[in-house]
Amino acid sequence: MSPASVTAAASALHLLLLAAHAWAAPAKLPSSYKTCKQNDPDFNGCLKEALQSAAPLLKNGIPSLGVPSIDPMPFATIKIQQGNKQRPVSVDVEFDNTLVYGMSRGFVDSVEMVPGSYHMKAHLRVDDPMYMIGTYKVEGKVLVLPIKGSGAYNITIVGLEADMEMWGEPLEREGEVYWDIKNFTVKMDVGKIYIQFGNLFNGDKLLGDNMNKFLNENKDLLVEDLKPEMELALAATEMDVARRLFSNVPYNSVFPTS
Repeated sequence: MSPASVTAAASALHLLLLAAHAWAAPAKLPSSYKTCKQNDPDFNGCLKEALQSAAPLLKNGIPSLGVPSIDPMPFATIKIQQGNKQRPVSVDVEFDNTLVYGMSRGFVDSVEMVPGSYHMKAHLRVDDPMYMIGTYKVEGKVLVLPIKGSGAYNITIVGLEADMEMWGEPLEREGEVYWDIKNFTVKMDVGKIYIQFGNLFNGDKLLGDNMNKFLNENKDLLVEDLKPEMELALAATEMDVARRLFSNVPYNSVFPTS
């Protein structure tokens, strides 16, 4: 079963996910960001190039528009509850204070959008390792051994692919038309994942090392519940940023008519 991760070459998609300071006045994209005209015969090809070129620009964020760095990117809290499941690994885990590193090294493989529409799909990938670093709490059982701990965690993800989709409808305000984002979904797969929990068993190194080894040898038992929660967390994070952008930057400023 392939796990999900955060995160994703989502960095590239952030050409369209820029936040502005104020809600009242329309904001503008920085001149360094490529835009695509709606009458371009290769509109999707232009979008792919524009999104890809945005990745290095977004690594350090855009302070003038209130856009934070996307590498690292803050991630929403993830909760997994397995405590009522009869299987070798049955744990309740909460991941918090998470930062995702490596999203700016993503590649845009394809973009699908009809010019003038309010629906976009993008397929993204990150070949280099990505890292999720934060704090965790875990309680449950592994085989017959109770497991409990809290502290720092590190999840390494190698070979991420993600299908991201967002859609909405036009919203007119003070003579300008904006993209009112209604939904954002993410479906993800990765080639490999490695999990490291610190301070298991009150810091007992021998027990902790053995437990981390067992969890990595049987990680699919945890990852099958981790994947959908990570997809939801990433989608919620991206949707929030998308709404802030498109509530401030007029549609025709992002996609000029000609």
